[in-house]
Amino acid sequence: MKVHIGIDFDNTIVTYDNVFYKYAFKLGLIPQDVKKNKQIIRDTIRLLPQGEEQWIKLQGLVYGLYMDEAELFDGVDRFLDTCKHKNIKVSIVSHKTIYPALGPRINLRDVAKKWLEDRGFFSRFGLLPEDAIFVGSIDEKLSEIVKRKCTHFIDDLLEILIYPGFPSNVQKILYSSSGDNVPSEIYIAENWDEIWRYFFG
Repeated sequence: MKVHIGIDFDNTIVTYDNVFYKYAFKLGLIPQDVKKNKQIIRDTIRLLPQGEEQWIKLQGLVYGLYMDEAELFDGVDRFLDTCKHKNIKVSIVSHKTIYPALGPRINLRDVAKKWLEDRGFFSRFGLLPEDAIFVGSIDEKLSEIVKRKCTHFIDDLLEILIYPGFPSNVQKILYSSSGDNVPSEIYIAENWDEIWRYFFG
C-alpha cells in the first residue's frame, strides 16, 4: 500500500508557546517567570477570576489576529522536504472551529491556510491547498482520515488516536514528550527528528 501520511495542525505542525506567552504577559494574565509552554500558561490563567473566559479569549487572539507569529516546530521542514523528495503523499487534517468562541470574529481556518501558504506548504513542500482540511468535529476528522486513505496519522492528542472509530488500519503516531498510559500500538515521538527517523532512518 502506498504511504499517505496524515498530520494534525495545531500543536503538531505549529507551535504557539511563544505567542501565548507574549500576549498573556502583555495582557497581565501571567507573571514574567511563567514557562513559555501553552499548557502551563493555560493552567496559570485558569486559576484567575473568570480564568476560563480569559483563556478562551486569549486563544481566539492567538489563533486569529496573531496567527502569523506562530512558528513551525523544528524538524517539520526537513520531514516535509523528504516526503516531497520521496514522492510521499501528505495531508493535513485538523479539528478547528471557523470562528473563535470569544473575541474578534476572524475566520480561523482562513488564517491557518494563509499561515501554511506563507510558510511554503503549497510551494516548497508540494502540498495542494486541498491537502489541508479543517473540520468541525472529531468524527469529521476521522472521516477525512479514512476518505484520504491515510496509512499513518500524527497527532499531539492521545484522545484523538484512541477515539472510538479511529480507523484501525492507520498507524498512530503520538507527538508528545509524555508516554504515560499510551497503548502499545501507538508510536510515541518527542520531536520531529524522531518522526523523521521512524519513516526514513
